[in-house]
Amino acid sequence: MAARLSLVACCLLGLIAATIAQIGLQCPPAEASIRDTVFQNFLKDPTSPAGLLRLHFHDCFVEGCDASVMLESTPTDGTDVERFADGNDNSVRGFEIIDEAKTRIEAVCPGAVSCADIIAVAARDSSVILGGLFYQVPTGRYDGRVSNRTLANERLASPFENIDQLKRKFANVGLSTQDLVLLSGGHTIGRTKCRFFENRLYNFTGGLPDPRLNAEYAAALRRICTPQGADPSPTVALDRNSEFSFDNAYFRNLVANNGVLNSDHVLVESSETSGLVRFLAQDPNLFKVLFAESMINMGNAAWKTRANGEIRRKCSAVNTRLTTEVGHIAAV
Repeated sequence: MAARLSLVACCLLGLIAATIAQIGLQCPPAEASIRDTVFQNFLKDPTSPAGLLRLHFHDCFVEGCDASVMLESTPTDGTDVERFADGNDNSVRGFEIIDEAKTRIEAVCPGAVSCADIIAVAARDSSVILGGLFYQVPTGRYDGRVSNRTLANERLASPFENIDQLKRKFANVGLSTQDLVLLSGGHTIGRTKCRFFENRLYNFTGGLPDPRLNAEYAAALRRICTPQGADPSPTVALDRNSEFSFDNAYFRNLVANNGVLNSDHVLVESSETSGLVRFLAQDPNLFKVLFAESMINMGNAAWKTRANGEIRRKCSAVNTRLTTEVGHIAAV
């Protein structure tokens, strides 16, 4: 495995440049506007990059990468939309940052850049701000006109799931087990609420903590997270002692049994994924290169076309018929 992954690392950057070097946003100032919007919000809230990265994930896993997660309602779904699904409501964030970037772009290039492309570029810029690898984002997505909360509840990965459930949900959007491991590495930044893992601290088996969790770390987490959700507000870093650095510490923490979520721990526990986890724990540069590849893979999920999509004028609402006639230009 080590030799094969090293070869991938050596060749991937050249492959990316060769295959998508000509792909760019139709609106020349767009990428700079997105980058500046992401950066200015990062200065106000250093946790915002993690939110934008997660927003891209949760968008792509339901209807494909089509900004359906941004919709507050649709003509066909009403308010029963992805945004209010169990895994998104009062959890996923960054909507206002995407709206801000969209407003800036519409002022100079109306109807030219989709909300879906803005989300994808903002996710890339979010990882770069904290030390991730810059990569070219393929663009040209149209925005979807459908957003289904029930489908989101079915397709979004849960922090409580096992390896087989996670593999199935990643496969649903054309992603491999390797992509599962690498994209989970996005947890190298960001925080999670206690309710998503408190069962590992207090009531895993017979009222005892999860024995797979480092005992010293479990004790530290119990000092933050009270039992039975008595105080729902605390959050903890997903990557212990490395919350604001996009690096491979997440994998080192998994190897040391310091993974917070069950869905993180199963990656080091499963024979299908543990070898890659341990290899990435030793090579920070390889992780960044392969993470970029998997982000591109995920970003290619189920693109909408002019036939079944549009370029929204406002990310939270589908276009009116009149607006659709103007806002149909895809980024190329």
